[in-house]
Parts: sequence; C-alpha cells; structure tokens
Amino acid sequence: KKSTLKYRRELHWEDTHEGELAAFISYADAFPSQFLALIDTYDTLGSGLKNFILVALALDDAGFKPAGIRLDSGDLAYFSSEVRKAFTKMSNQFDRGFF
Repeated sequence: KKSTLKYRRELHWEDTHEGELAAFISYADAFPSQFLALIDTYDTLGSGLKNFILVALALDDAGFKPAGIRLDSGDLAYFSSEVRKAFTKMSNQFDRGFF
C-alpha cells in the first residue's frame, strides 16, 4: 500500500477514486501474480487506468507482474488506444517493460 501511495503522490493522481484504488490494492495483495483489474467501473481513463498503473508499479517493486486489465463497456477501440498510449508512457517514464 505504501508503494502505491508513493506513486500516487509522485504522479499527482490524488484525484482517482479511492474506493476503487483500495479494491485494486486488496485484490493485488491477495493475488499478486494474477492481478487483473476491471478499469471501467467509475471513470476508465481518469481513475481506473491510473489506479491500475499505481498498483502495477507497486507490484513490480515487490517482484510481481500484473496480469492485465479488462474493459467491458464504452468505446472499446478508443479506450484500448488510450490505454496503450498510457502504458507506453509509463513504461518509458519508469523503465518498466511489462506495460
């Protein structure tokens, strides 16, 4: 949890949905090698994606790789494209190849 919150402050993403972040952290704690997050529950790009990235970075710090994300609703082509852009940016910014 501390590592996730450190990244949240570092990236200035304090406005993501806190309940969603807590759920992602709890799920990742329980299943660190199988963390798969449904990111379109509240705000796909403004919260779900960001919260996934925060937890994924923390998992990587602990030696685990996230399994991925799920998108179940909305403009899937658009969201997929935006997710890929964000993953590429985070991969470059944090030098992590798993995104």
